[in-house]
Amino acid sequence: MKCRSCGSINTSDFLSLGTQPPANSFLNSKEPDHELCYPLDLVFCRNCTLVQLSEDSYVQRDLLFQYYTYASSIAGGLRTHFEKLAKDISNNISKGGLVVDIGSNDGILLKPLRDLGIKAIGVEPAVNMAKIANEQGLETIHGFLNESIVKRIISKYGFANVITAANVFAHLEDVHGFIENVKALLNEHGIFIIEVQYFADMLKEMTFDNIYHEHVLYYCLKSISSLLDRHGMVIFKVEHISTHGGSIRVYVSKDKRVVEDSVYEIRKLEENMLLDNIETYQSFANQLMVRIAEIRSFILDLKEKRKYVVGYGAPAKSSTIINSIGLDNSMIQYIVEDSPLKQGLFTPGSHIPIVDPSMLDKNLPDFIIIFAWNYSIDIMKKLEKYKAKGVRFIIPMPKLKLI
Repeated sequence: MKCRSCGSINTSDFLSLGTQPPANSFLNSKEPDHELCYPLDLVFCRNCTLVQLSEDSYVQRDLLFQYYTYASSIAGGLRTHFEKLAKDISNNISKGGLVVDIGSNDGILLKPLRDLGIKAIGVEPAVNMAKIANEQGLETIHGFLNESIVKRIISKYGFANVITAANVFAHLEDVHGFIENVKALLNEHGIFIIEVQYFADMLKEMTFDNIYHEHVLYYCLKSISSLLDRHGMVIFKVEHISTHGGSIRVYVSKDKRVVEDSVYEIRKLEENMLLDNIETYQSFANQLMVRIAEIRSFILDLKEKRKYVVGYGAPAKSSTIINSIGLDNSMIQYIVEDSPLKQGLFTPGSHIPIVDPSMLDKNLPDFIIIFAWNYSIDIMKKLEKYKAKGVRFIIPMPKLKLI
């Protein structure tokens, strides 16, 4: 296939997670009349090192984002993360400057920016998330960033001093058009801040649950630099951050700036990891199949021992874990979820009921699998009373642990 970034046909398949439903396609019924499923396969570009979904794995964006069940503000860790980012922006933006947050969800970054007295506007494709934000007085334009929205913002507010896109770059259908629209909206000395899951961390930790149909593109620093270079934009600073199991935050500009040491340090790290070598990715795929088999064997053993097992957290990544391993309602009795948007629904593919936290008191389990494993410390603190009653916690990643 042709690389979505550089256009090269020098690409290689290296991983298949079978056929799965879109990760956020939660069901209203345990036995749906019809459920759409697609291949979930990854391809490596030998030219620019970008990892991406195969052509057969691609799902139209409007099918995935018209109505969204993931509200960012539900996660306390993410709220803290974006509050810190808002403070960083406030310390570096001129008075009266404009921030535009693309993929703003329910306003998780817009709110702390507003509280700091900074003018901020969101652009959000999910109609329900845009509605939630606007009802809080957080100005949000519903739609995908396009030329029309760019002109609308410039006409009303002028050019942006800072544009943010957190966990957006992985989802893009037309990444080149997106970057050109960002360039058009950003003022000449403005900063574009991107947060994106870091594929080097996935390779290192085997955190394959971040692979799902919404994520079309999977970046290392080299591949995202190659992409931005094509549009005359330069990365001048990089931070390795903990969100989503390991991400990078890259600072990008249109004008010339001094490139900080952080950029060279991460480039060197990637060279040492051999991230430009297809054999690195093939090795990852082989090891991953062993990891998946290990988790499945562990849970099947609990089922054979007639243990009552439930899950905690139904983020999109849980769908990849569940469907890749082959779990279903006979192995996992229910999944507790804090978000009211998902309670009362059923997981895609596996049809496990999603319930509110009170179910733990009504049907005390023997084991709780923490599918939202990147928040496992906070979740286990919240569930301490159940641990005191003999409940044990299973953390599936980065390494399978029983606590």
